[in-house]
Amino acid sequence: MRFSEKLNELKQQRADGSQKILSMYLNTDRSSADQQGGEWKIKLKNGLNKFEEYIEEMGNHDELKGYRNLKEKVYKTVTGRERELKRSLVMFATPDEKLWVMEDLQVPIETSFHWEDEPVLDQLENLQSNYPYSGIIVINKEDATVLETEMGVLVDEYHYTFDPDTEDWREHQGPFDAAITGANTNKKDEFQERFEANQQRWLKNLSNKVAKRAKKNKWQDTYLMGEKGYLNEFENYLSIKETKKTGKNPSRMEPSKIIDQVIAG
Repeated sequence: MRFSEKLNELKQQRADGSQKILSMYLNTDRSSADQQGGEWKIKLKNGLNKFEEYIEEMGNHDELKGYRNLKEKVYKTVTGRERELKRSLVMFATPDEKLWVMEDLQVPIETSFHWEDEPVLDQLENLQSNYPYSGIIVINKEDATVLETEMGVLVDEYHYTFDPDTEDWREHQGPFDAAITGANTNKKDEFQERFEANQQRWLKNLSNKVAKRAKKNKWQDTYLMGEKGYLNEFENYLSIKETKKTGKNPSRMEPSKIIDQVIAG
């Protein structure tokens, strides 16, 4: 599900009975100078404790009981995933767990906690505006990778490998598998000669496939990366005119690292 769809669902959420909704934005970026000692865990603990103290002072025992259970689960869940955390974490939850949304993000946010009748979505809306649904195209000589991302999160990935036998690009959805390119390796010399002779036609074919996907999935931004020579040639045929070229060649870099490079500019 896209973040835009999750955001729309969150906008419809309202608290039930004496309980409220916890909205949490947590900066977990270990590369930040003020996070080197795991300060995010202190902020997480203090932020959650603050609401418990407030509810206790108000004397609402049902709300306090529900919140304490939620606080304990949230703290254990987040700290138990310490090695998996990226730059930030966003969470929306209720004590009865009818609402439980937790997302790791690769974009920075400001730590804040809210205990309200409805989700506090201001930062999420800003992130959606700053990091809209986008496509990242990585072009190499024999293959191409397309990553679809929203708010720094990998939504989907596609890989295209050229098959010289059919003279067409094979599409594979999901994580890259080295076995995908195996059909070409045994005919590498023949492939090199045929590719050079038919480079323009084959790259134009690939650009058409990618452009159709961009239109279908409504990319708002398009980024180009890869081997410079083939990248420039590919861009000439691409019907998407508003593109952003990074000039970097990530080769077999993990999708999360590629997204990091794009976000960093």
